[in-house]
Amino acid sequence: MLRVLYPALAVLIAVLSGCAGSLPEKGNHDNVTCAQRLSDIDRLVDDRAVHSASASRVAGYSFLRANRNSVLMARQLDADGDGQVDRVDQWDALISQMRDLDRAARQSEIANLPAASGVSFDAVETCANDMAASLTPDQYSTLLPAIFVPDDYLDFQRIAGLYPITAFPAYFGYEGWKQENFASFKDEGAMPSGPWRDYAVAAPDAGRVNLADMNRNAFGQLRISDAELTQLAQAYAPIFRVRAGTAGSAVSESESDKIGRPVLPSRDALSEVDTDNPTVYYRLSHTYFAGQWRPQIVYEIWFPERPAQSRFDILAGHLDALIWRVTLDDDGVPLIADTIHGCGCYHMFFPSNALKRISAPEDHDIRETAEMPAGYVAASTLSHPVLWIDKTSHYLLNVTDVATDHKVATEIAKQTAILRPAKDLDHLPLQTGQGTASLYDADAFVPGTERMERFILWPMGVDKPGAMRQWGHHATAFVGRRHFDEAALLDRYFVKH
Repeated sequence: MLRVLYPALAVLIAVLSGCAGSLPEKGNHDNVTCAQRLSDIDRLVDDRAVHSASASRVAGYSFLRANRNSVLMARQLDADGDGQVDRVDQWDALISQMRDLDRAARQSEIANLPAASGVSFDAVETCANDMAASLTPDQYSTLLPAIFVPDDYLDFQRIAGLYPITAFPAYFGYEGWKQENFASFKDEGAMPSGPWRDYAVAAPDAGRVNLADMNRNAFGQLRISDAELTQLAQAYAPIFRVRAGTAGSAVSESESDKIGRPVLPSRDALSEVDTDNPTVYYRLSHTYFAGQWRPQIVYEIWFPERPAQSRFDILAGHLDALIWRVTLDDDGVPLIADTIHGCGCYHMFFPSNALKRISAPEDHDIRETAEMPAGYVAASTLSHPVLWIDKTSHYLLNVTDVATDHKVATEIAKQTAILRPAKDLDHLPLQTGQGTASLYDADAFVPGTERMERFILWPMGVDKPGAMRQWGHHATAFVGRRHFDEAALLDRYFVKH
């Protein structure tokens, strides 16, 4: 009896698996509603594990996705607190912003599906646009609570890990790191010796861009073409100056200190970094600061690894990344820059003289606050800075002005880097030639980049501390609570003069 039953079960499981990984037959699918069509595709995307965590789905509105900016924008629609939309043009701008997020995510998800799935992005777009067009401002009270982005802290881990107690060792560890690594920002004698390797984007159009000529939405956020964004990225691109050479690595001498282009050998393989193609990735973001929305240009570079310096190096691991973000004023002058690593760690701020640091609640307890290792930095330096990056750890050591770079007496090799939009990382061509896949998994992590530190720092509530993660998921404080993409982050620490 069992010999008959087992094959029958195997056939049944195979049939059910096939149904879970495909859309309804085309003839039937043409007759379903747009809502059902999007629901079917979301199910297929989830079944195939190609969901993009770049933005959060909006419950009940399958044609929209949200980020932390969306949440604040939705609240700003009702400035007088009467529960009604104050400006219809801002309602339209919010729906457009969330449609953009959904469109970008779906484009990657559909591209990363197997070709046999038979999903048409154009058909999906038509449905999503039609559904978005049907929304009216009188639906605000229903939509508002659905626009939600969970934070990236796990409270149950903090409770289980006795966070009020275990936060103190983490605090003292971070204080020790600051003492060891902040000296180089103000004392040239504390800078390690070279040689160094410069990575600069090809033919950058350095200097200020006239933002006044660029389109904006009703909130004052930039609405620009891909070509205009590339122009912005070129104008403010830093020079990444990396200290060359790392011994004792699993890869060849100094390979781990070269920046490159992340690649995927196959769909299930670990990512690699092609250092023969140095690449600087960029994206446009916005922050709400000093009463208005400000544009931000975000740059990121990738290294093959952070090599181990000892057998029990808890910070070492596969892949490493550094992110640099510059926030611009209305006239294109940088107001501030800040930086993190791809794990969300080592958050540092570099305000211009146009800002003033104010007292923040975190300044008076053990929570991590806005660290300014270089003090105030001239806006001209932030317009096109040189970022000095150490070998092995890839810590940022200093920020200097390219205009005074000729005074540096050290060995510097020059290398040109390609400038590419960061959205490319969401659908990388497989080197097997069999489609595309995201650098990130459905939970927003880069697979294989976990660090041993996760076994020590888990009580801080950050999931997989040390692992590389997708934009929108960078928790930047182990002690305290802070996200790199918080919509009003700068208001917490700074005011304009």
